[in-house]
Amino acid sequence: MDNQKKYNAFRVAAASTDGGYTIDTHFGRATEFYIYQFFEDEWVYVEKRTVDPVCQNGSHSRDAMQKTVDLFSDCQYVAASRIGAGANALLTQKGIVAMALPGDLIEALNKIHTYNEIQNLFN
Repeated sequence: MDNQKKYNAFRVAAASTDGGYTIDTHFGRATEFYIYQFFEDEWVYVEKRTVDPVCQNGSHSRDAMQKTVDLFSDCQYVAASRIGAGANALLTQKGIVAMALPGDLIEALNKIHTYNEIQNLFN
């Protein structure tokens, strides 16, 4: 059995209004994303990123959404309470997996970790 530890580092941007305890914001309405990195078998808080909400009165600019998506180019996942089809498509084009995971942040991060592990089984 190989005892060498795998270092599968990846980052998640989580939309939150309460300081990163819960994922409670729609991607397009979010003003704050908390960046976490999974590295050496644990989650590490990296930073808070402030963004201008791309959803304004029910509509949104594709350019504004693209600008927000570009802010997460170092992340492999974005988690929000909801993510619309347009944002999902732009994130996917950047190679970022969008996930609607409302609720407890740690539970959501652990679900993403499990998903990431399963994806790596096939790579």
